[in-house]
Amino acid sequence: MDFRFLYSFLSKKALSLVKGIELPILFVEIKRKKEPEMILQFEGSSIEFTLELQINDENITNLYDFPTRVKVKHRSEAREVESTISNQEMDLVKWIQHINSFSENRGIEFYVGNTYFDIPTLRNTLPKLRDITITCSKDEPDEHDMLYVQNILRAFISKTQCLELNSVPLQENLSLQHIGIANLEVLSLDYQSNMRFDDLRTLNVESCFIAKGSDQMSLVDLNRFFKLWIKGSNPRLNELFIEWDTEIIPDWNVLLKGLKAIETTSEEEEEEEAKFFTIRNCRGITARLKVDHDEDSARVDFEIIRLIPIN
Repeated sequence: MDFRFLYSFLSKKALSLVKGIELPILFVEIKRKKEPEMILQFEGSSIEFTLELQINDENITNLYDFPTRVKVKHRSEAREVESTISNQEMDLVKWIQHINSFSENRGIEFYVGNTYFDIPTLRNTLPKLRDITITCSKDEPDEHDMLYVQNILRAFISKTQCLELNSVPLQENLSLQHIGIANLEVLSLDYQSNMRFDDLRTLNVESCFIAKGSDQMSLVDLNRFFKLWIKGSNPRLNELFIEWDTEIIPDWNVLLKGLKAIETTSEEEEEEEAKFFTIRNCRGITARLKVDHDEDSARVDFEIIRLIPIN
C-alpha cells in the first residue's frame, strides 16, 4: 500500500478511494489509553491514528474537542512508517465516524483507570459496535471505575456480538450472569476470579473463553455443567474453553464421571499430550472434550463437532 494515499483520503474524506485500491479493511478498532488510537486493519498491514488531546482535570474525554495533532503510523511486515498530520479540522466525533465508515467490523477497547469516554455521546456516535474489550488497569478499582464499566456495558451490550473482559470489576447489580444471558456470539473472560457454576450454567453465548480466572470453578462443577448440556441446556453453546492455574495434575475422572465419554485417538490427536473424548446430548449432537495440563495450568476445551445426530 502506498503510504502517500493516506494523506489523500484523509484530506478529501473519500471512502471511494479506499474502495478504488481494492484493499479491503478487515477491522476498525478504537483504543483509549493516554490518547485515543484508531486502527484500520488490512490483510498484512495496518494504519494507526493517535489523536493527541488536551486532558482535563477529570480525565474525561470531550468527544467534541479537536486533536492538537494526529500521529499516523503504517505497519506492515516489510516496514513501519510514521508521520504527523493536522487534525483535518475534525473533532474527535468526526474522526471516529470517519474512520468507522470504512468497515462494518468495528471494535473499541476501553481502559478503565486511565481516562474516560463520555459514554452517552460515544453511544450516539457508534450506535453499533461488533466487538468491545474492557481492561481494568487498577489492582483496586474504586466506585467510579465500577460505575464506568456498568455504563459501558449498559450502553453497548445489547448490540454487541463479541465482549472481552480483562480483570474487570463487577457487582451484584451487573454480574457475570447478567452478561452471560445477553445474546452474545463470543464472551472472553481473563482474570475474572469470581466465575461460578451458576454463571456458567446461564450462559447464552455461542463461544466462551475463560482464561486464568476460574479458581472458583471445580471439576465437580464442570461435570455438573456437562451433564446439564447432555440433558439439553445451553443449546447455543458451540465452544467453551476454561483454563486455571494449578501445578497439580487434575483427576480427569471427576470431570468425566457419568458423561458416557468415549476416548478418541486420531493422527492429529496423537501428536498432542492432551486427552480427547466425545460426548453426546439428548438431541444427538456430538461434542469433543479436550483436557490438558502443563507445568502450572490446566485446560478443558469443549467443542461441537457434529450437529447431525448419528444413526
